Amino acid sequence: MTGDQFYVFLVCVLSGIVGGVLYDVLYLVRYPFRSRAVCIVTDVFFGLLFAGLFLFVSVTFYLPGLRFYMLIGCGVGLLLYLKSFHEIVAFFAQKVYNHCEKKKCVKRSEKKPWKNRKKKSRESQ
Repeated sequence: MTGDQFYVFLVCVLSGIVGGVLYDVLYLVRYPFRSRAVCIVTDVFFGLLFAGLFLFVSVTFYLPGLRFYMLIGCGVGLLLYLKSFHEIVAFFAQKVYNHCEKKKCVKRSEKKPWKNRKKKSRESQ
């Protein structure tokens, strides 16, 4: 592997890490829905965005034609990101989701006492 190839490999690893950030953004968008259709749409959209990112990086840095080690570099960068920072984002996304669901349950339970108060006030008259 020559110096130029190593440079290209590192650029591809970094673009894979940026692709991981894109994945997290789409992950946060689809997390509240939990629908299979939303998951499929966001995964296809991520694939298109990641391909566009790779094309942009290739043109910007004057990378040579598509080589196998370039794809491996993108995959390695994406895996590095998903195994490190994505775990943290997923943890906090779950905490926020659970907090919002808990607030929804509290709001639902607050509605019931209002009905009971109206009934009690009518009965006392």
